[in-house]
Amino acid sequence: MFLVSHEAIIFVAASNKLMEWFNDLYDDFRMTTGFGHVSDEQTKRDVDFICEVLELPEEARVLDLFCGAGRHSLELMRRGYAATGIEFNPDYLKLAKELSEDASDTPHFIQGDVRHVDFGESYDAAIIMFNSFGYFSDEEDQSVLARTYHALKKGGRFLIEVLNRDWILRNFKASEASEINGVRVVEQREFDALTSRNDFIIERYEEDGVVRKEGSWRLYSAHELKNILEGIGFRFIAGYSNLEKESLTKDTRLMRLVFEK
Repeated sequence: MFLVSHEAIIFVAASNKLMEWFNDLYDDFRMTTGFGHVSDEQTKRDVDFICEVLELPEEARVLDLFCGAGRHSLELMRRGYAATGIEFNPDYLKLAKELSEDASDTPHFIQGDVRHVDFGESYDAAIIMFNSFGYFSDEEDQSVLARTYHALKKGGRFLIEVLNRDWILRNFKASEASEINGVRVVEQREFDALTSRNDFIIERYEEDGVVRKEGSWRLYSAHELKNILEGIGFRFIAGYSNLEKESLTKDTRLMRLVFEK
């Protein structure tokens, strides 16, 4: 009979908990100091870019994965597109629905884990914005991308906006401290060269004590994402450094990669 030690059980439980670190990371503080600070003008510029590079037809159906509070979905709806936003955090979707209360047409928001929830099908386009990728294992990340492929129509386009691993490594800081909304925030980082994961600990020094967050973010280079997506069946269209559509380079911080089914 095969026996499993108590220590091994504890290790597995801890590892599984760490792999779900993103559930804990996105609290109210993260929301208000992250995309909560993004201006309406910036969102409009994002959506201008989305509409152009994805060549959205009239009344296009757009799948917005990891949609957060739905700022891109909401702006797409204002422009006459049919947006479906999928988000795990129920508090973020509550805010998204509050923001859309006065709109004549609202996005279809789905609360759920993108690894398991039904995306639907026959979308004209799909987007992953604001570096909302790399939360899961490599196999699960690739599964999400494959499911995105299958949710698109033939000829449908996909835009993914993520940090560039190569830029991160050239500018890597093992420790960084800042003050955000009067709160001191300290982040410790360690990059694993074998897995391309940025293992981090964030400590916020709030009035009621220290809030500690841990995680392991998978970073991708442009060529790696291109190879993965082409292996799934996508055709690479273009890579951009910014919303002005300047070409992707080794110095690009936030990559915007466009593919077609």
